[in-house]
Amino acid sequence: WKLMLFTKTHWQELHTIFSYVFFILVIVHLFFINWRTFLTYFKSKVISGFNRKWELISATLLSAIIFVGVLHSWTPFGPVMTFGEKVKESWEGKFKAPPVMHMETFTLLDLSVELDSIAPALLMETLKENNINVTGEEMRLKDIATENNITPSVIYELLSTKYSKNQGAEKKEGSQGIGRFTVRSVAENSGKDIAVLLKILKDKGVDANSETPLRTIAEKLHITPREVQDLLIKE
Repeated sequence: WKLMLFTKTHWQELHTIFSYVFFILVIVHLFFINWRTFLTYFKSKVISGFNRKWELISATLLSAIIFVGVLHSWTPFGPVMTFGEKVKESWEGKFKAPPVMHMETFTLLDLSVELDSIAPALLMETLKENNINVTGEEMRLKDIATENNITPSVIYELLSTKYSKNQGAEKKEGSQGIGRFTVRSVAENSGKDIAVLLKILKDKGVDANSETPLRTIAEKLHITPREVQDLLIKE
């Protein structure tokens, strides 16, 4: 989606970078430029005691109210967040939701796993049949979309409509994300034997069974669920 000429990704990038810049400048300002003034201020307060105690108490109390109010969705904090969710839903409702977050970063090779292990070459052929230019299996959906002046969701919807994912797995795990996938579901989607996948995990020092979620395995290996899936499929 776009808001005031910028896409969601642009807003996220701007928010993140400016937050980092702000944090860095605060550190530089306090500890490299004005550290003497900063230190002297606290020393003087310790010696003379805090003045304007009611202002300090009021500010602390107000901060505590806002903190608790946000956690419990009190008015007006709750309605503000609800409004934000409704705005997001108004955009997301236009497109078919992918089974995992940030699918725009997937390559066709990654996407093939989500679509019942359909060969990436077949996905490329389908896109070309629909006048979508694609040059390789390693291209990300967002890059294909940019090159063809469309959105990643259009590509996903086109492919997922033609190559529907296993319905049972989709109902059980699709909306939960890769972390909720089990070793069994990875085996079913990739066509690999469960025993082979379990041996791969055992060789990595992980004692798992067919119903062990990828999130649990990821925590033991200190990697992401996506990396666990890649490990099982590509080895």
